[in-house]
Amino acid sequence: MKYYDEDSYRFHKKDVPDRCFCCSQKAERLLIMRHIKSQMMVHLCPECMIENIDDYLLDNTRPWTGPQIK
Repeated sequence: MKYYDEDSYRFHKKDVPDRCFCCSQKAERLLIMRHIKSQMMVHLCPECMIENIDDYLLDNTRPWTGPQIK
């Protein structure tokens, strides 16, 4: 997978940005994870991430585009 390929970062069609993909609850903090089976990105609350760790992975393949501190 190429990190610059925008098709690799599509969100699941049932994902809602302000709710957890698994429990549908609003959460103060949501993490963006990749659903392994569908390869789509989803928002998960920390509790669901831990409970479903076998089904999701943290996808940190995008390059850092912010300022670099030397």
